[in-house]
Amino acid sequence: MELDESDRRILRVIQDRPEVTMRELGEATGMSHSPCWRRLQRLQDEGAVSARRYVIDPESVGYEILVFCFVKISHHQRERLKAFEDAVANVPEILQCHSLSGEHDYVLQVIAPSVRDYEATVKNALVELPNVQSIYTSFTLKRVKQSLNVPI
Repeated sequence: MELDESDRRILRVIQDRPEVTMRELGEATGMSHSPCWRRLQRLQDEGAVSARRYVIDPESVGYEILVFCFVKISHHQRERLKAFEDAVANVPEILQCHSLSGEHDYVLQVIAPSVRDYEATVKNALVELPNVQSIYTSFTLKRVKQSLNVPI
């Protein structure tokens, strides 16, 4: 996808001010309402922008524990990896899953209200994921930075 400077202006504004109205977006980008709306629609249709949504801080709603789980998969066959990835989607405590290069195959970002709740998630969900050989866990001590902003 090719972005011109007008597209980049739109992306910068909506990233910094997701509540912006179309009129305000047009004013901030120097475009009239219709071309601005068409460009935003195209950016959404092409997947550069997802739908608006509120971001909930897990700690503020009782999820005190943030864990990174480094997972090794037994036998690297396409169907085994796909089975794991499909199953991950069904565990709500897993916020993110990334395929990795190197020593581990995946890293999972997992939240829990407490260490005991995390233990239950491990015993009831994580070790039950298909083809898991091992899980190495690191608990976060402090969030230093969290951003969803992409430098545009």
